[in-house]
Order: sequence, then structure tokens, then C-alpha cells
Amino acid sequence: MSQVTELRRTRIAVGAGFFLQGLVFAAIVTQAPRIKDRFDIGDGGLTGILVLVAVVSGVGSVAAGMIAERRTSAVAFRLALLAIGLGALLVGVAPTLPLLVAAFVVYGLGVGAVDAGMNMQGVRVQGAYGTSIMASFHGLWSVGGILGALYAAGVAEVDLPFALSLVLVAVATWLVTLVASPLFIAAQERDPGLSAKGLDLPWRPVLVFGLVVLLFYACDTGILTWSSVYLEDALDASTSVAPLAYGAYQAGALVSRFGGDLLVRRIGAQAVVGIGTTTGVVGLAVVVAAAAPEMAIVGFFVVGLGLAILAPLAFAALAGAVPARSLDVAIARMNIANYLGAILGGGLIGAAASADHLRWAFVIPLVLVPAVLLFTRAFRTADDVAGV
Repeated sequence: MSQVTELRRTRIAVGAGFFLQGLVFAAIVTQAPRIKDRFDIGDGGLTGILVLVAVVSGVGSVAAGMIAERRTSAVAFRLALLAIGLGALLVGVAPTLPLLVAAFVVYGLGVGAVDAGMNMQGVRVQGAYGTSIMASFHGLWSVGGILGALYAAGVAEVDLPFALSLVLVAVATWLVTLVASPLFIAAQERDPGLSAKGLDLPWRPVLVFGLVVLLFYACDTGILTWSSVYLEDALDASTSVAPLAYGAYQAGALVSRFGGDLLVRRIGAQAVVGIGTTTGVVGLAVVVAAAAPEMAIVGFFVVGLGLAILAPLAFAALAGAVPARSLDVAIARMNIANYLGAILGGGLIGAAASADHLRWAFVIPLVLVPAVLLFTRAFRTADDVAGV
């Protein structure tokens, strides 16, 4: 087998991990109404469980860094994917609320570890290719999310038991992982005897790119949670039209991520981040100013088109800003910003929304996101990794 063919197979295998993360997440979260009905919990209880998942995910991300440090990121990624399958299975079969919470803890640990592991592997594959491909990996996450949501809608339509629906998701996750994981890059670029305290981990790039990730996921979580509510309650959209807001956002994200790598190769990551951030801010302004649902839907599409490129390029830029021997741990540390952003976005935007100021809820990301423009020059390190 030629080296090119082997590298292509590795890219497909790692991409499958990104896809599984989006698929399992959507298959669980979009069935929230069935979970609420099954355990008779309200919106507050469900929100509490999701916040718990975000908190535990940070622990999972750190754990993935520790496993990668002592073994390899390939091992960390494989174990993490098996864990989200187990989490999905336990969520599906949990007979009581306490056991459901315990199942979500297992799932949350897996989610954090997968997020860290997939980006560790993604930047290594990009380094082997010598060109920008990280955005397309994140695009596969979006595809998985869309298909996971369609799967959840389909099983609800045919009245497939909730437990069975997630058992099938778990089995599919395990089978794909067993096939894909032998192809992951099993590199350990440091002395295994070196302690964690001895790692040469510069914190400035971790904090800078972590802030960008935090701001993106704060906005992303706010849109996921409140875009449909905004259209329905503030703009009088029908229940069939309101979900199109998040659909438009994800459509924009798909275009951004599958087209973003080509743009990075042509004009560089620094320029792409600047253009993407500005585009996203314009989209948020349209959302805030919208007088009709159609205008808001267009705004959400533009937000996804602009901002979705930020997360993959942040991980790519970090890979070029830290020593290779510290890369896995650096990614695991920076990935915690993902969950801090989710909590921030859900908390601040949710507080504004619950105060019956839904339009003002989206002013929060409109004000916060432009801060990314202060750090665009730092993204030049992504060009070094991608051979631009």
C-alpha cells in the first residue's frame, strides 16, 4: 500500500470520528422531548443535565490529554469514541432519573475526550498532508449532527422505542470505531518518561486560541438553544418555520467548513478569520434587527457562514504555536474553552431570553464576537502547519 493511500485512509478514519461525535450528540439531544416525557422532568431539570454534561466534558478533555501524554492520542481517541457509545446506550436504557444523570455523566466524559482526541488526530493528519484540511473535519461533525437529528426525527415518527433507538446508535458507534481506530496516527512525539510538569507548554497561545473557541461556542450554543424560540416568540413565526433558523445556521456552517480549507490555502488563515468574524458579526446584526422571520433566517445563515470556520482554525493555529511534544496536552487544555463557552452562551443568552428580552439575547454575542478580531494575527501559525 502506498504512503498516499495509507494517509488517505487515515484521513477517512479520523473524519469518521468527527462524524460520529456529531451523530451521537444530535441523536441524543434532539430527543430531549422524549427524555422529558419519559422521566417527567421540566425544562429546568433538562437544562441542569445539559450543563452537567458540559462541566463533565471538561474533565473528559483533560483525561484525554493525560492518556495521550502517557500513551498516544490514537489510544485516547479510540477509548473516547467507545465511551460515547456506552454513554448513548446507558442514556437509552436508564430506568430511573438518578441513573439517567449517571448515564449523562458517562456520556459527558466521553464527549470531552472525543472533542480533544479528534482535534489531536485532526491536526496530525493535517500536518502529514501539509495543507489545510481541519475545516473539512469539522464539516463532517456538522454532517453527523444533521443526520443524527434526522435519525431522531425518523425514529420518533415510526415510534421506535427510545431505548432501542440509542442502542442502535451505540452499536453503530462501536462498529465504526473498531474499523477506524487501527488507522489513527499513533505518534508519541516526546519522551514517555517525561512528567507532565516537564512539558514545554506555552500558555499564551492556549489562552488566546482558547478565548476564540470560547466566544465561538458561546454564540453557537446560544443559537442552538434559542434561535427557534426567538423566531417563534419574538417574530411570531409558526412552529414549522421556527426550526429553520437553526437549520439555516447549520447550512451556513457546512458551506464555511467545506469551503474554508480552499480559502485558507489561497489567502491564509489570518485573512479567513478576519473575513469570517466580520461576516458573522454582520449576520448577528441582521438577526438582532430582523423585523420578520425570513430576515432572521437569512441572518442565522450568514452567522454560520462566517463563524463556523473559527474553531477548526483555532486548533490548527495552536498546532503551529506550541512544540510538537506538547501538542496533545495543549489541545486538551484549550478544548476546555469549548465547554466554558457553552455554559457562558447558555447562561448569559438564556438569562436575557428568560427575561422576555429575546432580541437583546442575541445582542450579547453581537458585542462579544468582535473581540476575535484582536487576535487575527495570531492565526498566521495555522498557515505554517498547513503549508500556506
